[in-house]
Amino acid sequence: MFSDLIVAYLFLGGTGAGCCLVASLLTFFADADELAWALARRLRSPQDAAWRRFFGAMHVAALCFLVLGGIALFADVGRPDRLLLMLFQPSPSYVAFGAWSLVACIAASLLCALLWGGVVSCSRRLLLAASALAGVASVATMVYTGLMLSDMRAVPLWNTPWLALLFVLSALSCGIALTLVASFASRSTDAFATTLANLAKVDAVVIAVEAVVGAFCLLSVWGMAGGASGPADGTAQAAAVSLQSLLAGPWAVLFWAGFVFVGLAVPFVQDVVIGRASRTAVASSRAAGRPLLVLGTAACVLAGGFLLRLLVVEVALHPLPAFIS
Repeated sequence: MFSDLIVAYLFLGGTGAGCCLVASLLTFFADADELAWALARRLRSPQDAAWRRFFGAMHVAALCFLVLGGIALFADVGRPDRLLLMLFQPSPSYVAFGAWSLVACIAASLLCALLWGGVVSCSRRLLLAASALAGVASVATMVYTGLMLSDMRAVPLWNTPWLALLFVLSALSCGIALTLVASFASRSTDAFATTLANLAKVDAVVIAVEAVVGAFCLLSVWGMAGGASGPADGTAQAAAVSLQSLLAGPWAVLFWAGFVFVGLAVPFVQDVVIGRASRTAVASSRAAGRPLLVLGTAACVLAGGFLLRLLVVEVALHPLPAFIS
């Protein structure tokens, strides 16, 4: 239905936006007095290094994913004139909204990365304003892809409002996973161990809700396929073929073993373990198996997020002409 570049864009853009949203929200929970003093020193003192590494790494990671997602999207468009038409077409459309939200998210994430890196002097109020802007742009980017697909009524697999919510939840979970990776890469896990443990708890809840929403998506498509009575027209037949291909056909292994088991079940259990661990166990890089557990959780979530988008794109079908009455 779509090219591999669009699958890459859906994953990279959603994950980057999710990480940007997590970083923006955590900024509002940071201690106001400590943050104000750190910003007054432009985050240059040794005691401010943990702030700079933790939040800076999150926004840099988000920015990298967003830029790569933008490159994939623009590469799929192919020609500069098509890109300009997509950005500046006079009538509003999901495509134009998505392109502009991605551009806004990249710009806001870059600004936040500069502020947290101490490159630009700022006050706490300015940082919160930039974080709020990044959060709004992130939500718009996360919501856009699901809405775009669910509005395509000619494709029954996508024509369900549950799909948009599923994509948002997946992007948020992938954003948390990218946050965990960024914290290890920036060596800031010791200073923010409690925050990371709380994020693992949040991710467990998000994954549980994502599984429920995914089930509602499948039930919705099953209803469009005619339910127990079977398909009655080309649209219902397309829904039935997509569902069969996903659950018991050529894509079933990737769905059950990849997305459901590796992408949902395994990281849910791991998140519960991480969330219940003591602060010392989470923080210590010398704790046996702890880094592997946290990074393994992140890898499973990211793999599941990519497989979700791949499967949604690959099994989608237009109404089958042979069954159109």
